[in-house]
Amino acid sequence: MGNPGPAWYVSSARRSFTSRTMKTAILTLALIAIPGPVIADAPRSVDPVQDSQRIVAEAHEIVRSYHELGWFSGSVLLAKEGKPIYTESVGFADRKAAVPNRLETRYNLGSIMKNFTAVLVLQQVERGAIGMDDSLHSFDLGFPADVAKKVTVRHLLNHQSGFTGAFPSAYRENPLAFRTIDEKIALLRDAPLLFEPGTDHRYSNYGYVVLGAILEKATGESFSDLLRKNIFDPLKLHDSVYPYRASAPNQSLRYTFNYDKEQVLVGVTEHHSPDGGIESTVADVLTFYRALFYGDVLLSHANPVVAEYFAIHGQYWSSFGGGAGVSSAVELDLANDYQVIVLANTDGLVAEEISGRIYSYIQTGTYEPIRLPPVVYAWEQYVEMGADAFTAGFVARYESAGYDRFVGRTLNELGMSLVNDEKWHDAFNIFGTLVELFPDAPQAYDSLAYARFRSGDARQARETFSLALRLQPTFSSDYSTDNYGYPVNR
Repeated sequence: MGNPGPAWYVSSARRSFTSRTMKTAILTLALIAIPGPVIADAPRSVDPVQDSQRIVAEAHEIVRSYHELGWFSGSVLLAKEGKPIYTESVGFADRKAAVPNRLETRYNLGSIMKNFTAVLVLQQVERGAIGMDDSLHSFDLGFPADVAKKVTVRHLLNHQSGFTGAFPSAYRENPLAFRTIDEKIALLRDAPLLFEPGTDHRYSNYGYVVLGAILEKATGESFSDLLRKNIFDPLKLHDSVYPYRASAPNQSLRYTFNYDKEQVLVGVTEHHSPDGGIESTVADVLTFYRALFYGDVLLSHANPVVAEYFAIHGQYWSSFGGGAGVSSAVELDLANDYQVIVLANTDGLVAEEISGRIYSYIQTGTYEPIRLPPVVYAWEQYVEMGADAFTAGFVARYESAGYDRFVGRTLNELGMSLVNDEKWHDAFNIFGTLVELFPDAPQAYDSLAYARFRSGDARQARETFSLALRLQPTFSSDYSTDNYGYPVNR
C-alpha cells in the first residue's frame, strides 16, 4: 500500500529493489540494540509442537519490548491450528482521547490487502470470467496498444508486468486528490514499462490497482461489492471495513513513529484501493487466512493456479503492509500450523519486526536483538556527531552497529521527515551527506532540490536539480511535477 517515496529508496522489508545507479540491495529493517530479551549464544531447542507455552511467553516479551520502546501500538494474535493461544493489545487507538487498543480495534492492513485482491481475481479465473493469460487488451482500459497486448493478468498478480513500483510525483504531492481506481490508473497509463513483461520482477502497487479495474470490467460490479460478496460475507468478517469509514466502531487512528521517538498523528494520507485499504481486526485476518490455506470456501485447492500463487502446499507464507501510521504482518508456519498476526497503528514496519521475531523463535528458539529503527539511529548519531563528522563517519558507525538496510533510504527518509518538520538546516545537512555518499546518483540531488524548494528557495532548487540532469539528462524528478521548470521525461 501507499507511496512513501521514489523508487530508488522504496522497498518493503524482505523484498529487493534495484537502483538505477547502484547495486541491488536487500532491505531488511535493521535496528539499534536496546536492553530486552537476551539472545542465547546458540539456538535453544524449541519443539514447535510441544512448546507452545514457551513460545507464548517469548512472544509476550517481544511485544512488551517493542511497546516499551514507544514504537508499537497495536494488536497481536498467535494461533495454533487456528485457535488463539496468545492475544495482546497495547497502546492507544486514539491517543488524545486515551482510547486503548483492543482485540476489536480495526487497523489498516496496507499491502496485505493484495492477498484479498488476488483471491478475487483467482475466483473469477475459476468462474471463467478472467483468464490468467488474458492481456490488458482484453479489458479495454485505455492502455497503449503495445503495452496492453503484452501485460497479462498473470504478470500483474506476480509483479512481473513491468509497471513501476511507485506512483509519480503528482500523486505524492497530494494523494488524497486521487479517490477512485480510474483516477489512479490514469496516473501511469501512458508511462513506459520498466522491462519486458515476464522477464523481471518489480513490486508494484499500481499493478494491483489495475487488477481492481480488471475485476470491475470483467464482472460489471464495483470492487467494494466484489470484496463484500465474495470474501467478507461468506467468511462473516463483520469487523472488516472497505472503504475506510472514520465513523466505523473501534476504528484506530494512525500515528507515525518519528526520528525523535514520538508517536505523531498522521491520519489518513491516501484513499483506499485494491493495493491497500481494508480496515480489519486480528481475528478477521486469522479467519481469512485459515479459510484460504485450510479450506475450499474461497478457492479450490485442487486448482493448480491457486497453488501456484499462494503456495498452498508449502511450508511458509507471509504478507506485510506498511505506510504512514500503518504496519501489518502475517506469517504462517504451514508445517507446524502456527499463525502470527500483528496489526499496528504505528509505522516503521514494526508489525513485521515483531512477527518475524516470534516466527524465528518458533523455528529456532532465538531471534535477532530488538532495536530502534535506523532513521532514529541516524538522527541520534547526527545530533551526537555534528554535521561534518556525521558526513565523514556515519556509514562506518551504521555498518558497525549491524545495520544492513540501504543507508541511502535511511538518510532520505530522515531528510524528508526533517523537511516536513521545517528543520531546514538539518534537512540540508542530511541531504548534503546523501550527495557526498552518492555523487553519481541523480536521486540524491533531486531530494536536496526538493528540500530547497520546500524551504522557499525555488532558484536554488532549480540549480540543484540541474546537477541531477548533468548526470542523467532524461531524469525526471520524483517530487516535482514540472521538473523544476526543465523538460519532463516520463
